[in-house]
Amino acid sequence: MHLKKKNQTFLSLFIVLLLACTVIFVLNEKDKNKRDIASQDSSEIGVTPFEGIPVINDNRGVPIICYHRVCEDNPTKSSTIVTKEKFTEHIKTLKDNGYITLTMAQLNDYLFNNKPIPEKSVIITFDDGYADNYTNAFPILKEYNMTATIFVISQKLNTEGFMNSSQVKELSDSGIDIQSHTANHADLITLSYEDQLKEFTVSKETLEKVTGKPIISIAYPLGHFNEDSKKAALKAGYSMGFTIDRGYADRDDNPFQLNRICIDYTYKPSDLLKVLKKLPK
Repeated sequence: MHLKKKNQTFLSLFIVLLLACTVIFVLNEKDKNKRDIASQDSSEIGVTPFEGIPVINDNRGVPIICYHRVCEDNPTKSSTIVTKEKFTEHIKTLKDNGYITLTMAQLNDYLFNNKPIPEKSVIITFDDGYADNYTNAFPILKEYNMTATIFVISQKLNTEGFMNSSQVKELSDSGIDIQSHTANHADLITLSYEDQLKEFTVSKETLEKVTGKPIISIAYPLGHFNEDSKKAALKAGYSMGFTIDRGYADRDDNPFQLNRICIDYTYKPSDLLKVLKKLPK
């Protein structure tokens, strides 16, 4: 009888271990599938190899700069606004110094799929989805043949001061990445896991209907996030989550806690180059 109970105990432990291994395998496969989808997106939007450009495949990281608005002027000295003149200076400086702008799919490939990128890579991002991103920033980006990522608050679409669906669709079709900034720009750390998941899911579904493309990344509003945010982002189907913690995004980072560098109206071209060339993490 004692031997029988002992065998039953071993059998129970074996079953528990088998179930645990199965769950881990399924989660890993789920995460891998999301990264594969993100990788496939690079071919869908017509990304070509970096022919004739020096590339790297080490872990030096990628600078991801963050803007909000590009306006005619900035009389109040708002930290979220750069003028058209200043933004043009920044973009021209990037171009003149040989920087190549990456898409989210290319960043995903570099960070998680061991793909090379240009030695001088940079990602330009905008938060919120203001109308001036379309009217002011987009023409400048086109002039210098550069791309960018706009993290859009999906429920602000078609409202005063923000882009409408047609503008977002045009940007997406022109090679500008449209990604998520949640549905309502709520402060995530005040929300439950379930409410965060809803914010992420609604935004993703809304933007995918507008663009017709997978939405693979999310920027956390105000830079606020917690462990629930990272879990919810994975569950909602994203492959990357972005903070405003200052630093480069590299292969050692948690995929849902990637750094960015916020840029404001005080930045001269020399200041921009300084953070692109060297920034302590």
